[in-house]
Amino acid sequence: MKRIPAVILLLIAMLSGCTPGKRPLLMIQLCVKDDQGVADFLNAMRAIAASEHMTLVDGSAQTQQELKDIGAKFEKLGTPGSVINFGIDRADHSLVMGGNLGLPTYQIAMGFSGDENPKEMKCLADVVVKRLAALWQVQMVPDGTGALPMKTCPGKI
Repeated sequence: MKRIPAVILLLIAMLSGCTPGKRPLLMIQLCVKDDQGVADFLNAMRAIAASEHMTLVDGSAQTQQELKDIGAKFEKLGTPGSVINFGIDRADHSLVMGGNLGLPTYQIAMGFSGDENPKEMKCLADVVVKRLAALWQVQMVPDGTGALPMKTCPGKI
Protein backbone atom coordinates (compact mmCIF):
# COMPACT_ATOMS: atom_id res chain seq x y z
CA MET A 1 0.00 0.00 0.00
CA LYS A 2 1.38 3.40 -0.97
CA ARG A 3 1.76 5.89 1.89
CA ILE A 4 0.00 9.22 1.58
CA PRO A 5 2.60 12.00 1.58
CA ALA A 6 2.74 13.85 4.88
CA VAL A 7 2.15 17.18 3.15
CA ILE A 8 -1.20 15.95 1.82
CA LEU A 9 -2.28 14.94 5.33
CA LEU A 10 -1.17 18.33 6.69
CA LEU A 11 -3.02 20.21 3.98
CA ILE A 12 -6.17 18.20 4.67
CA ALA A 13 -5.80 18.98 8.37
CA MET A 14 -5.28 22.68 7.63
CA LEU A 15 -8.33 22.81 5.37
CA SER A 16 -10.51 20.93 7.82
CA GLY A 17 -9.65 23.63 10.35
CA CYS A 18 -12.13 25.86 8.51
CA THR A 19 -15.06 23.64 9.41
CA PRO A 20 -16.21 22.47 12.83
CA GLY A 21 -14.54 19.25 13.87
CA LYS A 22 -13.50 17.27 16.87
CA ARG A 23 -10.86 19.13 18.83
CA PRO A 24 -7.94 17.25 20.37
CA LEU A 25 -8.19 16.48 24.07
CA LEU A 26 -5.57 19.18 24.69
CA MET A 27 -3.64 21.65 22.55
CA ILE A 28 -0.48 23.44 23.66
CA GLN A 29 2.01 25.81 22.07
CA LEU A 30 5.50 26.96 22.93
CA CYS A 31 8.38 28.97 21.51
CA VAL A 32 11.81 27.32 21.34
CA LYS A 33 13.55 30.61 20.33
CA ASP A 34 16.23 29.35 17.86
CA ASP A 35 17.69 26.46 15.85
CA GLN A 36 19.29 24.93 18.94
CA GLY A 37 15.89 25.09 20.63
CA VAL A 38 14.37 23.11 17.74
CA ALA A 39 17.04 20.41 18.13
CA ASP A 40 16.57 20.39 21.92
CA PHE A 41 12.79 20.17 21.49
CA LEU A 42 12.96 17.20 19.11
CA ASN A 43 15.45 15.46 21.42
CA ALA A 44 13.13 16.07 24.39
CA MET A 45 10.17 14.67 22.43
CA ARG A 46 12.25 11.66 21.37
CA ALA A 47 13.19 11.02 25.03
CA ILE A 48 9.57 11.41 26.18
CA ALA A 49 8.36 9.01 23.50
CA ALA A 50 11.01 6.43 24.45
CA SER A 51 10.23 6.72 28.18
CA GLU A 52 6.55 6.08 27.39
CA HIS A 53 7.37 3.10 25.09
CA MET A 54 6.30 5.02 21.99
CA THR A 55 8.01 6.30 18.85
CA LEU A 56 8.74 9.83 17.72
CA VAL A 57 8.13 10.17 13.99
CA ASP A 58 9.92 13.24 12.64
CA GLY A 59 8.57 14.10 9.20
CA SER A 60 9.98 17.63 9.16
CA ALA A 61 12.46 17.31 6.27
CA GLN A 62 10.05 15.28 4.16
CA THR A 63 7.22 17.77 4.75
CA GLN A 64 9.48 20.71 3.88
CA GLN A 65 10.49 19.06 0.61
CA GLU A 66 6.90 18.11 -0.26
CA LEU A 67 5.72 21.67 0.38
CA LYS A 68 8.46 22.95 -1.95
CA ASP A 69 7.48 20.34 -4.55
CA ILE A 70 3.86 21.54 -4.66
CA GLY A 71 4.86 25.21 -4.73
CA ALA A 72 3.56 26.19 -1.29
CA LYS A 73 4.14 29.81 -0.40
CA PHE A 74 5.72 29.78 3.06
CA GLU A 75 8.75 32.05 3.60
CA LYS A 76 10.33 29.45 5.86
CA LEU A 77 10.67 26.95 3.01
CA GLY A 78 13.82 28.76 1.86
CA THR A 79 15.63 27.90 5.09
CA PRO A 80 16.68 24.25 5.55
CA GLY A 81 15.29 22.68 8.71
CA SER A 82 12.71 25.39 9.34
CA VAL A 83 9.61 23.20 8.98
CA ILE A 84 8.63 21.13 12.01
CA ASN A 85 6.22 18.20 11.63
CA PHE A 86 6.22 15.34 14.12
CA GLY A 87 4.07 12.80 15.84
CA ILE A 88 4.32 10.40 18.75
CA ASP A 89 2.96 7.03 17.73
CA ARG A 90 2.06 3.81 19.43
CA ALA A 91 1.29 0.79 17.29
CA ASP A 92 -0.33 2.18 14.15
CA HIS A 93 -1.92 5.40 15.37
CA SER A 94 -0.71 8.83 16.41
CA LEU A 95 -1.32 10.05 19.93
CA VAL A 96 0.36 13.44 19.64
CA MET A 97 0.88 15.51 16.52
CA GLY A 98 2.55 18.86 16.17
CA GLY A 99 4.39 21.29 14.03
CA ASN A 100 4.86 24.88 12.99
CA LEU A 101 3.01 25.36 9.69
CA GLY A 102 1.25 28.71 9.79
CA LEU A 103 3.29 29.71 12.84
CA PRO A 104 6.67 31.42 13.25
CA THR A 105 9.63 29.10 12.64
CA TYR A 106 10.38 28.57 16.32
CA GLN A 107 6.80 28.27 17.57
CA ILE A 108 5.41 24.77 17.89
CA ALA A 109 1.82 23.73 18.47
CA MET A 110 0.75 20.20 19.32
CA GLY A 111 -2.45 18.37 19.98
CA PHE A 112 -3.16 15.25 22.03
CA SER A 113 -5.84 12.98 20.60
CA GLY A 114 -8.02 11.30 23.18
CA ASP A 115 -10.74 9.37 21.40
CA GLU A 116 -9.60 5.86 22.28
CA ASN A 117 -8.63 6.32 25.91
CA PRO A 118 -9.06 9.85 27.31
CA LYS A 119 -7.68 8.93 30.75
CA GLU A 120 -4.49 7.49 29.26
CA MET A 121 -4.10 10.53 26.97
CA LYS A 122 -4.53 12.88 29.92
CA CYS A 123 -1.67 11.06 31.69
CA LEU A 124 0.53 11.31 28.59
CA ALA A 125 -0.32 15.00 28.18
CA ASP A 126 0.61 15.62 31.82
CA VAL A 127 4.00 13.95 31.29
CA VAL A 128 4.72 15.87 28.08
CA VAL A 129 3.63 19.26 29.44
CA LYS A 130 5.63 18.80 32.66
CA ARG A 131 8.80 17.82 30.77
CA LEU A 132 8.48 20.64 28.22
CA ALA A 133 7.56 23.24 30.86
CA ALA A 134 10.88 22.52 32.59
CA LEU A 135 12.61 23.85 29.44
CA TRP A 136 10.19 26.34 27.84
CA GLN A 137 7.08 28.32 28.63
CA VAL A 138 4.14 26.13 27.60
CA GLN A 139 0.82 27.79 26.86
CA MET A 140 -2.51 26.01 26.69
CA VAL A 141 -4.54 26.77 23.56
CA PRO A 142 -8.02 27.77 24.73
CA ASP A 143 -11.04 25.77 23.63
CA GLY A 144 -12.67 27.21 20.55
CA THR A 145 -9.43 28.58 19.10
CA GLY A 146 -6.38 27.31 17.31
CA ALA A 147 -2.75 28.12 17.98
CA LEU A 148 -2.06 31.68 16.95
CA PRO A 149 1.35 33.21 16.25
CA MET A 150 3.00 34.41 19.44
CA LYS A 151 4.19 37.99 18.97
CA THR A 152 7.40 37.32 20.90
CA CYS A 153 8.38 34.18 18.97
CA PRO A 154 10.94 34.80 16.20
CA GLY A 155 10.99 33.26 12.77
CA LYS A 156 9.28 33.28 9.39
CA ILE A 157 5.87 31.93 8.58
